[in-house]
Amino acid sequence: MQTAASEPELSDYLALLRRRWRVVVAAALAGLVLAAVALVLAPKTYTATTSVQVRPTGLAELTGERIGRTNGEVNLDTEAQVVRSIRVADAAARLLGTDEDPVRLRERVDVTVPPNSSVLDIDYSAGSPTAARAGSAAFADAYLAHRRDEVTDRIDGRLAALRARAEDRYETLEDLAAATTSGKDATRARAESRIVSVQDEISDLNGEITPLSSLRDSMEPGQVISPASAPESATAPRVPVWLAGGLMLGLLAGLSLAHLGERRDPRLHHTRDVRRCTPTPVLLDLADDLPGGAPAGLSGLLPPAGRGGQRVNSLALTLGARSAVGGRLVLVPGVSTGPSAMFVAANLAAALARMNTDVLLVCADPDGTAAQGLLELPTGPGLAEALAAGADPGRMEYRPGRLPGLRVLRFGERDAVDLLQCASMTHLLRTLRTDAECVVVATAPLAERADAQAMAAVCDTVLPVVDLGRTGAAELAAALRVFAALDADLPGLVTVRAEDTAAAAAGRTPGPAGAAGDPDRPAETPPGDVSAEDRSSAAPSLRN
Repeated sequence: MQTAASEPELSDYLALLRRRWRVVVAAALAGLVLAAVALVLAPKTYTATTSVQVRPTGLAELTGERIGRTNGEVNLDTEAQVVRSIRVADAAARLLGTDEDPVRLRERVDVTVPPNSSVLDIDYSAGSPTAARAGSAAFADAYLAHRRDEVTDRIDGRLAALRARAEDRYETLEDLAAATTSGKDATRARAESRIVSVQDEISDLNGEITPLSSLRDSMEPGQVISPASAPESATAPRVPVWLAGGLMLGLLAGLSLAHLGERRDPRLHHTRDVRRCTPTPVLLDLADDLPGGAPAGLSGLLPPAGRGGQRVNSLALTLGARSAVGGRLVLVPGVSTGPSAMFVAANLAAALARMNTDVLLVCADPDGTAAQGLLELPTGPGLAEALAAGADPGRMEYRPGRLPGLRVLRFGERDAVDLLQCASMTHLLRTLRTDAECVVVATAPLAERADAQAMAAVCDTVLPVVDLGRTGAAELAAALRVFAALDADLPGLVTVRAEDTAAAAAGRTPGPAGAAGDPDRPAETPPGDVSAEDRSSAAPSLRN
């Protein structure tokens, strides 16, 4: 018996995507469409860039500019902040001739410093190419003017202080010169000695004033090396980013919707789901063995040598091992609406017949189309005539030519639906079990009729069939409770995929050999002509 972990596996999520891929794809496409619409409706943003080379001012000893992360004398990190300052933004607004708030204006500015350079790239974003170019140029001009004014003010302040000191020294020098002509000898001597030092001080002050004056006249704090030009394309919104974002959001929404739909879906989609919802083991899993497998011999039967056919053989051997304590009368009901019970019963009966077992397949489902498609049965009398008219079921059996050990009792042509749950049906089953080594009974689905419950009491083994993709967890639990209340011997479950059994029952996968109309196919034995020699030749593999 196989048990499954309670946690979902990767294959569960992949199966979810296979089932709900339409939702995921639709959501992804919707995300792309919404992103495209947003690209059309969203306002465009254009960005222009002005490159400004910042030069040293020559006042490093006064301003302390020899700090920062650059190799030059200018701290470009500080200068980048100056470009986005309120004072520069206010000056740029005046150059642009706008009354827009400088705070909002500077939010459109972004300043970057290329590595290992003394250049500021001033980016300005606006709603049109012309406005972007004008804004970038205005901020560059405003910054250079601000830097020039700042340096000029510092030089002027320094020059004013030096000139004031020099004027004071000139006055002192005049006083000393007067003292040398009118004072006493000692006073004249002291004045003469001080005149030399004062003259030296005046000379030093003039040595500072002259370079500063020259610097003020020739000072250039920076220059525009790459003027802004009108951008040809918008920088925002970015088409690849928006489309990728729309696609990702759509995928996320699609996956969320798929997961939500899966959680709200009561159906069982995989054999692992069955193992999670019930401790009853899965004896036969045919969920992945129908597609692509062309049945050999009859229209809807699995190839005997294929994986699915071998799994059915394994189940047949398991039932043979149980024959010592019963198991000759096997009831195969479907849990949900569909032909899966007939499909499983037919393949199980065929597997037993290939093991030289005399098997009788009883089609107890009033809807006989599934049996006709699976075994290519012609219409004729059967179970209904035996129940309603007391006809001998042995004379109405049909034997497919490729499976000598298999006899089939069709449902028949009379209206005997109401008799399937009566004592006459259970009496007929007891009679049939004495006429074959193994009797396999396929009934109507539990979701449609209560025939299986009525027959379970006289059957040795019950094998409910779960239609993956159709049977719900609550539906399966209810069916198991019913058979538990009847004290039926239920060793395990059979899982099939609903759409695959429907295709097989419709006869849409004809085999390469032995199909209808094949001249090499042996003739079927007509009803009532089963010889005693054929029945006695079967090996007692399931005989009590």
